[in-house]
Amino acid sequence: MFDLDSCVCFITNKVSKMMADEFNDRLMKHGVTRVQWIAMYYLLKHGRLSQKELGEKMSIKESTVVRLIDRMEKEEYIGRKKDDKDRRISYIILTKKGKNRIEGLLVEGQRMSEDFSKEISSEEIVTFNRVLEKFMTACKKT
Repeated sequence: MFDLDSCVCFITNKVSKMMADEFNDRLMKHGVTRVQWIAMYYLLKHGRLSQKELGEKMSIKESTVVRLIDRMEKEEYIGRKKDDKDRRISYIILTKKGKNRIEGLLVEGQRMSEDFSKEISSEEIVTFNRVLEKFMTACKKT
């Protein structure tokens, strides 16, 4: 009989949620949500992204991206910039406040990663990542 508690999909989802919740709790102490942190991280990494690109990188729905962008714009973490060649295209960019915020909070991502993996060897991490890649490939096939 199928056992949900031993199902790798369920276990992976459960652990992922626990980690996400813990990271969010850590960031909330600094006045930023995990989702805002991720958005600012990608904008710092890529310089500018369209709304669609940001949503794809974060794996969130377009309607969620719109609400996120609106909130972050009100908090002055991000701004919108029209493309110089095609004014119909608008990009999301970090403001100076947003850039300072994410640069100051990158250490929280590093700490979280270290805390969650301190009992795991580097070889196990490599194997884990390889297994996750296989899961992602399998998901794309279904």
